[in-house]
Amino acid sequence: MDFSKLRHRVIFLKPLDKRLNSMNENVPVWIPFKPKLSSDINADETSVYVLTDNKGNAVWKSAGGGQLYSHQLSLNEYAVWANVSPMSGREYEESQKLRAETTYKITTRYFPNITEDMKIMFGLKVLDIVSVLNIGENNTELQIVAKEKDRNGKEY
Repeated sequence: MDFSKLRHRVIFLKPLDKRLNSMNENVPVWIPFKPKLSSDINADETSVYVLTDNKGNAVWKSAGGGQLYSHQLSLNEYAVWANVSPMSGREYEESQKLRAETTYKITTRYFPNITEDMKIMFGLKVLDIVSVLNIGENNTELQIVAKEKDRNGKEY
């Protein structure tokens, strides 16, 4: 694996539980997941979670009082190095609205416990993981395919 190509910082998000949003809907709460090579669990892993604002941008909140948590601080604590490149984009019509969808290929070093039920935060974009491939099955490189759908203001 050519580690010099890992120029982006991404954050893995895993589902924690469900909470009621402002419209009394049960929505999943996503928390940052810091991959580790050992079997250690994340300390204090529920202290920060991710929601979205009305424009679809990710908003970091601290569990203690729901105060805002800076994006730069989250990068410092939870981000891993990766190479993110768009693979394809498409537009389709759904319920008489035009929807956009972009597919990304994300390459990173191997981390255990990365699964398809997680999400990836790249900048302020939240991507749904479609597949996770352990390249060569030798636990050195992961290739992840993820999709970003158009931002429609839903909470993650």
